[in-house]
Amino acid sequence: MDAYVYIRIASGSMANVLAVLAAKPGIKRVVPTVGEWDLLLYARGATLDEIGNNVLAEVHQIPGVVQTATAPVVPPDRAGLFGVAVAPPQILPNACYVHIKASVGKAVDIGEALAGMEDIDGVALLAGRWDILACIAQPWERGSGIILEQVHAIPGVLSTNTLVSIAFDDAEEDRDQCSAWS
Repeated sequence: MDAYVYIRIASGSMANVLAVLAAKPGIKRVVPTVGEWDLLLYARGATLDEIGNNVLAEVHQIPGVVQTATAPVVPPDRAGLFGVAVAPPQILPNACYVHIKASVGKAVDIGEALAGMEDIDGVALLAGRWDILACIAQPWERGSGIILEQVHAIPGVLSTNTLVSIAFDDAEEDRDQCSAWS
């Protein structure tokens, strides 16, 4: 089972939170983001209960973590994505994570369209506020054009919300660039 966990942190706590998260089991990757959330985390567990319990018992206990939201990935076979090569979005610095709200009944069609696009590096159907997460492994300056010209052109896309991952330099923790944009 896979899930994406969105984390809001207190100003000035980025380096500490990242260090503690890096040592936690089940956490595959975490990156600082600019946007609605401060961190995007990719978690894996045997079940959603395991992931949820780890978020509640371990992530919530980290000093500086203010709020989390967990979006479980719908397994491709459950979503009807048979025969479509769909790689889940990898968590990378300097990438755009596009959250897509789909028209009713269109999430699978949009997922298939995204999976077939050269500029899309991963797609997952999600449970929760957003129906789909797509990764564009390009910096914002290039990724924003792909979002506007290609993603928004897919029939059934109602709205998008993008988190942009950044390379975090903890040498200047005081500037806490991620929290300033939340």
